[in-house]
Amino acid sequence: MTRTIFIQERIPGGLPQDDLLEELGWEILGYFKDLEIPEVDLDLENEWVKVTLSGPDEGVGENLLIRIYGKLPSIDGVKVGDTFKGFITDLGKVGYGTYFKAFLENKDALYPLYEMRHQLVRGKKISARKISRIYGLIDGLALEIRVFKRDERGVYVSLSPRQLATIMSWVKRKLDVLFVVGATPKHVNRALLRTGHKRDVSIVRTSFLSHALVCKRGTQARGLIPRIGPHLPGAILSAFSPSKVVELIEG
Repeated sequence: MTRTIFIQERIPGGLPQDDLLEELGWEILGYFKDLEIPEVDLDLENEWVKVTLSGPDEGVGENLLIRIYGKLPSIDGVKVGDTFKGFITDLGKVGYGTYFKAFLENKDALYPLYEMRHQLVRGKKISARKISRIYGLIDGLALEIRVFKRDERGVYVSLSPRQLATIMSWVKRKLDVLFVVGATPKHVNRALLRTGHKRDVSIVRTSFLSHALVCKRGTQARGLIPRIGPHLPGAILSAFSPSKVVELIEG
């Protein structure tokens, strides 16, 4: 008897997928150390992580995976109010919003421009590209999203209340944030230790390959890029400055 589950984790092409899948596998095995699950296999399908479990505690293991990583939803099964993880994709390619990869099927969820304006810039008529740039959004960044509408054309999402509250708390507290996409938790921690910046940031993991490094007062995210970047080959780094957000909203 085996169980297979797709978790809300992506490993895009262009990255060393086999190595990253192996590292994620070891992380998952660490959570299973007290369970009787002798067989754990990880694979990729459409860049989504598929986990197959076999053993007496496979049911417990599946529930544990759902609690830690989330279960990848099917687009046909989602309904208004559902909350899950989404990964920004094709940023800046359209002017009417931002797309998120969030389903096993090859269909994306749309974060419409009017909803972006409502949530992030107090309804001001600012383009999706400029909002994304000011907030430091980049392809592959994982954020928690919530479905507010669906029809025959697709699924429409906004940032979840919890995700929005987190971002706005950074703005209110005037804390710079450095987004890092394409690096594992181990890689991020190692880079911070090597550069001596471990104490300058708090690491917020949004997915296995997506992190927000929340800077302490006096530390600028943009200044960390040339220091940390060389130690994270293949990763994408982007700075988010609350002062620019305030200037945009209040200007």
